[in-house]
Amino acid sequence: MSRLHCFPKFFRLAVVVAWAGATSSCFCGCWHLVQQLGVCRTPRCASSWADLEERLPSSLVPEPRLIDSVLKPEKPNLEGHLVLFRERNGWCPYSERVWLAMEAKGLEYTTVLVDNYGSRAAWIGGQTPQVQWPSGKRQGESLDIVKALDEEFPDTLALWPDKEVTELVNAFRSTFPKQTRPSSRAAFLFSWNGPVFRSEFEKTLDKTEELLGKHGGPFFHGKQISAADCAWAPFLERYAAQLPLLHSGLRPYDPSRWPRLGAWYEAMDAEVPAYSARVRGDEDSWRKVLAQAGYGNAGVPPDLVEEDAEHPQPAVGAWATYAAQRPFLAPTPAEEAAARIVRNREALAKDAMAQGVQQSEVDEGLRAVAAALLEDSPPDASSSMAAVAAYLDDRLCVPRDMGLLPAKAIRQLACSLK
Repeated sequence: MSRLHCFPKFFRLAVVVAWAGATSSCFCGCWHLVQQLGVCRTPRCASSWADLEERLPSSLVPEPRLIDSVLKPEKPNLEGHLVLFRERNGWCPYSERVWLAMEAKGLEYTTVLVDNYGSRAAWIGGQTPQVQWPSGKRQGESLDIVKALDEEFPDTLALWPDKEVTELVNAFRSTFPKQTRPSSRAAFLFSWNGPVFRSEFEKTLDKTEELLGKHGGPFFHGKQISAADCAWAPFLERYAAQLPLLHSGLRPYDPSRWPRLGAWYEAMDAEVPAYSARVRGDEDSWRKVLAQAGYGNAGVPPDLVEEDAEHPQPAVGAWATYAAQRPFLAPTPAEEAAARIVRNREALAKDAMAQGVQQSEVDEGLRAVAAALLEDSPPDASSSMAAVAAYLDDRLCVPRDMGLLPAKAIRQLACSLK
């Protein structure tokens, strides 16, 4: 199986979204990078799942309700709840707009994952995203939903406070390259007939840089996230990861070329805790989907340039702030990665064996990887740990399976064991 092929399976939250396979350019290197993501300071090996659960109490705390409509196609009772219907794989940028807005407002909501590319439950109609309000009324169209969130929850952070935000949102349409496809996996990267010239992307980034200067930054509307950032973020996120793979050295987050854009990327990660902690995808995952056929470049997988390992997009964030009010999350990204393994160990074990990991290695390897993520020293790797870590890295797709920061801990551990 090609590691560049990303399969629509699943291992996230209370259910497993099996981790999609792909080439990962490990920008990980040394074990100290895993330490920077926050590790437990009790260096001892876990001898059992019960021991790991004791060390990871968050893994036993119930999570917000999430319904995978493919695994559970029967219609659930959603009465009286705020419900987000979003695309199942984490690829849809329009779903991401609403997801980010709801997280930025700190709302409590139920999530229904919808398969836009295959089997869809009979009770779900229309496109994603949609919300169901506590009244039972359904609403679609991403920006209409974001605007309505302010009206429905006036005591939360106002995302659409004035007409200037509307102008910034509307500027999106005139800024991105003309005649390009709004594909969820390769948004505005290709025309309907194939590639787009580098100069067109540079014009887009120049216009975005100018727009970010209108209100002083670092966000589009000034010092605070707004609906404009929610509207633009999914697409600028994909550009940051995918443009350097199509045009060598074209890095939207390069502060020497686009200082305001660089500051915007940094502010989104550092000042919007939910973004890097849960909503944002990572470079490895966006490379996977870009390499797929049928989603750009006239249906042909594009030729990708070698990744610039010396200039990766920074992966910073405010994990502690995000996790502080969420008892179902671990205190650090590395501990959260371990907790995800503990929560989903049975389904992970089944999928690992289906992907070729030997049955005799699976349980021991999963426990060893989880324990290693809790340590502050390089692990004494067994063959089972190395095999399972490689499997996890290969199948992991972000944000489908977990947030950027916990995923980075797993990728760095896997890289250190190669």
